[in-house]
Amino acid sequence: MLRQGLIRKHILQCLTAILLLFVGQVSAVPTDDIVQLLKGQEEAWNRGDLDAYMQGYWQNEQLMLISNGKFRNGWDETLAAYKKNYPDKESLGELKFTIKEIKMLSNYAAMVVGRWDLKRLKDTPTGVFTLLVEKIDDRWVITMDHSSD
Repeated sequence: MLRQGLIRKHILQCLTAILLLFVGQVSAVPTDDIVQLLKGQEEAWNRGDLDAYMQGYWQNEQLMLISNGKFRNGWDETLAAYKKNYPDKESLGELKFTIKEIKMLSNYAAMVVGRWDLKRLKDTPTGVFTLLVEKIDDRWVITMDHSSD
């Protein structure tokens, strides 16, 4: 009897330790890294550096952007579209992201919901976004971006 009690106690201690390890991993969510990713994009845009801005996106043909009722696939196509639609610093204006929520889907994926605001000389467009951000090759990148006015 005493031996069974000790075995049960040991099993319970092991399960508790495993649970604490698991909880520790889940609670250590990388939201700071995701916030830094978007802050880096914001800073690159405001410098007028679209090449640096695009570093926040997954450099893959499976990257998907949805905007203005259109679907765009691929990193190269997206960069070309940005350069066409924002050819100079005046058209870029100043970008501000406001993150409303980061929902961790796993240790390697998150959904980010927020608002974007542009301040330009001629106008101040604004809209919302939903991003799928994934950790790929040890780096957080945007793999899907749905933005609207």
